Amino acid sequence: MNQSEFVDWCSALQLGAATIDVIAAIRSAPPSRRVAGRATNVSGSYPSRKMGVTIQFESHTVELWAIYQMEHSVEVLEFYDQPPSFKIQYLAKSGRNIGHYHTPDFFVLRKKGAAWEEWKTEQELQRLEKKYPTRYQRTPDGKWRCPPGEAYAEPLGLQYHVRSSNELHPIFIQNLMFLEDYFGFTAPVSAQFQTHILEKVRAEPGITIGLLLGEVPGVRANDVYIMLAQEQIYAPLEAVPLVEHWRVQLYIDQLSYQAHQNLAIGNPQHQGNIALNDLTTIVTNTKLLWDGRLWTLVNFGETSTTLLPEIGQPMQLPTGFFLQLLETGAINISAASTTQTDSAQVRSVMDAASRGGSSEAVMRGKIAGNYCYIYA
Repeated sequence: MNQSEFVDWCSALQLGAATIDVIAAIRSAPPSRRVAGRATNVSGSYPSRKMGVTIQFESHTVELWAIYQMEHSVEVLEFYDQPPSFKIQYLAKSGRNIGHYHTPDFFVLRKKGAAWEEWKTEQELQRLEKKYPTRYQRTPDGKWRCPPGEAYAEPLGLQYHVRSSNELHPIFIQNLMFLEDYFGFTAPVSAQFQTHILEKVRAEPGITIGLLLGEVPGVRANDVYIMLAQEQIYAPLEAVPLVEHWRVQLYIDQLSYQAHQNLAIGNPQHQGNIALNDLTTIVTNTKLLWDGRLWTLVNFGETSTTLLPEIGQPMQLPTGFFLQLLETGAINISAASTTQTDSAQVRSVMDAASRGGSSEAVMRGKIAGNYCYIYA
């Protein structure tokens, strides 16, 4: 935020003069210390576009993941690593008073407030709770708090939060771990491929990695990963694993993604292609239209999907290919989905499917592009 935006933010939150002075001092101060790696973790720095500076992390797992989440959160306005230390006091298990200076991991300004934040793994917090029960405490809803940190923050009109690795989305973490080697990748994608990828994503917001690789000759998955890590293009990392190319949707930036999400939410009559990161409408017995025929979805699995035609043998498709057909509109959800086929009837037909009748299904699979094989 520039100074005018900061003043407006303080006014909107009705912050007192003393609170504003504390926040202003943190905003103008450099990190209070330089982080260092230890035997159990790797430290480093993240080049934040939001902040315009590099942000230190003491752990390349939880703290780096927290930084990346704050970097891409619309709720987070600013975040500062290693803010000025302050003294906390609490009782040891023995009853002895403990007092020392403490440096939280971050000081974070969000749309609805500001807080010091300390990030740790869930396992580390469980260990610390046993060792320092008056400093680290689990709340009834499974989150964590630090009473001595809160005791320092509250008189200043601020908050203190203990954050656990459990708060980070597992798919988000999985994708961050996958991209870890690409964050520091120095060899850029060729200018030619960059141009082709950017043009394609700009022209077709939401195009999947799978379709992009198929439609832009010479482009490799690594090129896409590098551009994602360098934030030249955007994908919602909490949606699906990046290795599932047929499901990962690409956008030119986060604003473009949010605009398309808002458009979909604001227009319930929209009948476009199915959003592959929201397959709640794809359930067993859903009626589908494919190649002018009506099919019933019998099983939607991680690796294979089974479809049952009105007449003929059931057919299995690799789920990746099935999702591509949905995305491109080759398969559509039928209006007849509101009338579901009785599950017992579907199972009866499936059980009755004989091996002798498989030739028609195999031929149909060949026509579909050699992606299909008969249910056995």
